[in-house]
Amino acid sequence: MTALLLVAMLLSTTVVSAQSGGSDIFLPFVSSGSQPAGLGNNGPVPTAPTRTLDDIQIDSYIVVMALDPVIAFEGNASFAATKPGKGQKINPNSAHVKRYQAFLRETHDKALAAAGIPATNKLHDYTVALNGFAARMSEKQARQLAQQDGVVLVQQDELLQLQTDSSPTFLGLTAPGGAWLKGYNGEGVVVGVIDTGIWPEHPSFADDGSYAPPHTGPLPCEFGNTAHNPNDAPFTCNNKLIGARQMLATYRALIGADPDEFDSARDDNGHGTHTAATAAGNGGVPASIFGMPLGTVSGIAPRAHIVAYKGLGNLGGFTSDLAAAIDQAVADGVDVINYSVGGGASLTGADEIAYLFAADAGVFVATSAGNSGPGPGTIGGPASAPWLTTVGASTQRRFFQGTVHTADGRSFSGASITPGLTARPLVDAEFAGGDLCIPGTLAPNIVAGKIVLCRRGAIARAAKSLAVYQAGGAGMVLYNNSDDDNLFTDTHWVPSVHIDNTPGLEIKAYIASTAKPMAKITTGERGVWESAPSMTIFSSRGPDPVAEDIIKPDVTAPGMQILAAWSPFGDVGEVSGQLFAAIAGTSMSSPHVAGLFALIKQAHPDWTPAMARSALMTTAYQDVRDNDRVSPADPFDMGAGHVDPGNKAGKGSIFEPGLVYDAGFLDYLGFLCDAAPEVFANPAATCASLQSIGIPTDASDLNLPSIGIAELPGRQTVRRTVTSVAKEQGWRNYKVSVEAPPGFEVTVDPPRLRLKSGETAIYSVTITTVDAPIGEWRFGSLTWTADNKHYEVYSPIAVRAALFSAPAEISGSGESGSASFDIRFGYTGSYTAAPHGLEPATVTSDTVVQDPDQTFDPADGFSNAHVFNLSGVAHFRIAMPPEATEPDADLDIYVQDPNGDIVASSTSGGTDELIDIPLPMDGAWTVWVHGWSTPGGDSDYNMWTWAVPLASGGSLTVDAAPAAAVLGTTGTVQVSWSGAGTGTLSDWYLGAVSHTGDSGLMGLTLVEVDNR
Repeated sequence: MTALLLVAMLLSTTVVSAQSGGSDIFLPFVSSGSQPAGLGNNGPVPTAPTRTLDDIQIDSYIVVMALDPVIAFEGNASFAATKPGKGQKINPNSAHVKRYQAFLRETHDKALAAAGIPATNKLHDYTVALNGFAARMSEKQARQLAQQDGVVLVQQDELLQLQTDSSPTFLGLTAPGGAWLKGYNGEGVVVGVIDTGIWPEHPSFADDGSYAPPHTGPLPCEFGNTAHNPNDAPFTCNNKLIGARQMLATYRALIGADPDEFDSARDDNGHGTHTAATAAGNGGVPASIFGMPLGTVSGIAPRAHIVAYKGLGNLGGFTSDLAAAIDQAVADGVDVINYSVGGGASLTGADEIAYLFAADAGVFVATSAGNSGPGPGTIGGPASAPWLTTVGASTQRRFFQGTVHTADGRSFSGASITPGLTARPLVDAEFAGGDLCIPGTLAPNIVAGKIVLCRRGAIARAAKSLAVYQAGGAGMVLYNNSDDDNLFTDTHWVPSVHIDNTPGLEIKAYIASTAKPMAKITTGERGVWESAPSMTIFSSRGPDPVAEDIIKPDVTAPGMQILAAWSPFGDVGEVSGQLFAAIAGTSMSSPHVAGLFALIKQAHPDWTPAMARSALMTTAYQDVRDNDRVSPADPFDMGAGHVDPGNKAGKGSIFEPGLVYDAGFLDYLGFLCDAAPEVFANPAATCASLQSIGIPTDASDLNLPSIGIAELPGRQTVRRTVTSVAKEQGWRNYKVSVEAPPGFEVTVDPPRLRLKSGETAIYSVTITTVDAPIGEWRFGSLTWTADNKHYEVYSPIAVRAALFSAPAEISGSGESGSASFDIRFGYTGSYTAAPHGLEPATVTSDTVVQDPDQTFDPADGFSNAHVFNLSGVAHFRIAMPPEATEPDADLDIYVQDPNGDIVASSTSGGTDELIDIPLPMDGAWTVWVHGWSTPGGDSDYNMWTWAVPLASGGSLTVDAAPAAAVLGTTGTVQVSWSGAGTGTLSDWYLGAVSHTGDSGLMGLTLVEVDNR
């Protein structure tokens, strides 16, 4: 089978962001004329673009083609194989590779031409980790392109956004016998960083002459565009920073380059410089901020080589550019990629697909979980895909501290990286223009020369110190709105301390009760964060929104107050001119894992990405608290736990975990059979083919070190395969221990494993509901422990009990007929299966005219309204298949509820629309048919609708069903029908079988009979 078996579909746009928790919101500072130099500022205040995301019309699309990319192509009669051998890198200079790439590009050009799109509109060709291209086109052209043979997916481009010093010691890398002293320091490994670029002159990337030439290269080194920005000095890459590319073709075409930006690989933000240095910056680099010495910093893999890919500009980055960066990184032969970038959760976006092929090519990828926590289900994409390693953010013990000393003798400590301040009058911003300290609102006659108390919220934290600075204030005390939030070390405009809510309110009360309140600020203190490691409040949490049967994040790592390299022109809105910053975000935790991957790659160049991830997960520790700093974190907070590269880099460490869980390309396709079957052109055939060769097609059976079951109706058995990577000769025995999730019983078969190094074993885990509450997640674990106690291989478990499991829909045909399906029970009690319908379709015929601007607006006259008065309906369905209208028409459907709200829509490429509304409220529902594209000015259409009644009865009969529910058992429901008509448009029937238990109606299984 081909490597990519995805159906052609048109996906919606999302926004990707760099995962940095450093700002509450994105609020670029716009200069309003000349400004005085800020604290530590080495130049003028940078001017940010005045445009917003709303100003940008995104008319670029990513097109994924069906043929295999270079990295996966196994050859045919016309072209030699280009897929590299196991453990080998692609050779981009190979004649076979170049010939196959030229052929792929030719297919791209033909697809564009067939859709009437000029070849000059093409922005990127993807050939290595992804086969496809990006191009500018209209939505109509995109829909036409999506219908071509050989086109798998057409996806509107997305504009994405961005998501150490003590870390090596905190992680145990510097301990006696630890990784660094054992020689695991990343030597010879190439780390690719896809981000905002890099500041190449930084000492964290200097080549002292001790680096050997890398295994890849020479690579482009794209700096020195002084014509656009005179500060963009030329730079020649070396054996540390071995390459730097700007990958912004789409961004430059749609947005351009603002005057403050560097139109090159140079970093004008700071984010990319910081992540690169955290992962693989040089060791022992002296760091300072505002002239204050802060010790030395080191990357996690200080001897690794770095390649920087600039894929984001001032306003974020387009998926098409980022996919091109992934494609190029694989072609360049990188071993590890850090991707501190994220957007909406997805399994089948262009970057997810590119990373799936990158994983198959042996590239280790670390990505940030996102900064949308602490709510559940906030994991973003591509972190939501199981073939990437997803990293949450937690605190470390070292704490850059500042203290506010009030004149009444009290002291309040918080976070600070700024200089201190001698005694000054203290004022509450609430009485000086507003406690949120929004720039332009503070009264200079009240604030000037004083320390100002500001409350967090509404705007970025650094913008508040800017407000104080602009009003002539001397310093700032920033306090949180709760005591479970984090304290940040921003590069503020005035001396500042960030404190919790309780001390903030105490200072507020002191100001209110004192005639002349005074305070001073002392900084440069090294405090201790007592609750470390604890999850940050911003770190995104599971369950995975698009794949609840897998546990995300995979692990957590330090992501708070991470001191690393910075761009002196970085982060508009904060003070520029600094070469270091101590910032926070899952963007900062992800490069820690990328660095650890470099160490693992050095130690085990033949390991797969899944094996490396397994080593991190199974050796992680679970003594992690949640963001409240008290309660224990669970697997949806921290994954398997906190990464633990250990002290001694030997048995039981990430370098020798004893057992590993491996997974490959076909395993991930099997996972998609359950998690996203719609991506396959023919799900039944594809998934049956995978099953025939032993690939599991239940998402819970994906061979991850974690075990998740999102809906457990009584009992389920999952299987896992482990491979011994122990270095000992001879047999090694393992015994399992289980901590069952509360309310469940867990058994493992076999309970003991006996393996030699290199051997594999399969075990099964059966989880049974005992008294777990329905619909609530419960957590546990299992651990394989070697008889010599050298290895403890840990796996988290997350399970949610369900009342029952049955198919959402079955189908049949004929005037009479029968069908059956299985139902599994998650409770013991009453059960009734009742028939509803069959209902013949109501066929509505009409003509819709062309909408000139192709934008749905119910008031503009280019959509037809059809009203359906619903009462006592179990399920309402609207369908408009391709045969509903002329071949080239593209009609869309929007549904308005009785309250007047648009609650559903179907806007597929071409006309192929389906909307299901379960248990609709009583009242008048309006279905709008929109003339998005009507050849000749208008299009006739037929629309089929069904209203399946709540009341049972009709031509559908339940012939057999379980008389009662018994926990953990499976029963069969048999149905039949008769008297259905044939041959007319309305002879398309829909009914349902309702499932009712002790708690009432539990759900429906729809029954479709198509006799047209």
